[in-house]
Amino acid sequence: RRLGRQGKATDIRSYRSARIPALAGDVVLFAERIMGTAIVMKSHWLVLAFVGPLLAQPPTSFSVEVNLVRVPCVVTGADGTPVQNPHKEDFIVLEDGKPQEVKYLWRETDLPLTVVVVVDISFPHIIMSSLKPHPNQYTDDVLQFLQRVVSPNDRLAIVAVTNQARLVTDLTGSLEGLRAGASTIRHGVGPVLGDPCTGRNPGPWRGYGDPCGFSVLWDAVFFSAQLKLKPQTGRKAMFLLTGGLDTGSDHNLTDVIAACQSAGTTVYSLRDAEHSSLIPASRTEAMVYSYLSEKPDLSRISRETGGLAFDRATTKLPEVLDRIQFDLRNQYVLAFTPATAHSARSFHKLQVKA
Repeated sequence: RRLGRQGKATDIRSYRSARIPALAGDVVLFAERIMGTAIVMKSHWLVLAFVGPLLAQPPTSFSVEVNLVRVPCVVTGADGTPVQNPHKEDFIVLEDGKPQEVKYLWRETDLPLTVVVVVDISFPHIIMSSLKPHPNQYTDDVLQFLQRVVSPNDRLAIVAVTNQARLVTDLTGSLEGLRAGASTIRHGVGPVLGDPCTGRNPGPWRGYGDPCGFSVLWDAVFFSAQLKLKPQTGRKAMFLLTGGLDTGSDHNLTDVIAACQSAGTTVYSLRDAEHSSLIPASRTEAMVYSYLSEKPDLSRISRETGGLAFDRATTKLPEVLDRIQFDLRNQYVLAFTPATAHSARSFHKLQVKA
């Protein structure tokens, strides 16, 4: 049976995603702005900021001005398999409590994907991790990502995290270029991505040889979103391979989430290091907090951008990549036109049921 029977909304994953159980299956929703910015509020409601005018850019050489809100979604059955051919009548959309007509529903399976893979090669990630990644692990991880997730028309960039964010390979569709970048990623060679970290937000690691410490994870994610993904059209994602430790980026987690949301980027994370059991004897309270916040921080950025957070200790990389590939390749998009005009940076509640 189709998903026409009503389910109730549950906690949303982000401003651009929600998982809504229906009697016949689940719907994962990604509220995507065509223009403007969107603001997150974790509740049973989806909070969007609509800014006019709305701009839609089809994959041709011209743009069309429309007043349309797109909501990409992944539809699965109770067993996790894709639900084929849902109908727009299967969805109920409420904006500020008022029903909205779903005008369009289409599938985006074949649209190109733009991805930035951010790999943490910082000192604590390699030396102080109880999981002890081997030297070539990063190369192997990126190569597996290329094999399992990337399609011929997709483009990727590779960014390394050290005491600065380093652009190892710029956006390209060349598998040869990406494989070459993957083979050298553990050396962290490449130009600084974005503004060099200056240490304006000094953390507890400032005295360890660099104003920003040895891991500027959030700067790497911030500039990847703003400089590499925001200018792109179509589907965009980021994959973080990291333990989650940041030692003093100029941008904090809140800045980074806002940057990813404004870029329309879904963030998937794989926590592949565990540092909390190796806190140094000379630890400070701030150091302890930075260790213990690693996992919650990665979960938060993935949840609030519509992605998923994984842990290598419990989930093998092939399973993680297959799940990411499933999410990215099984998207439908429903679209509606707001009933009333919206002023710039106004806030509206959007609830979607199936």
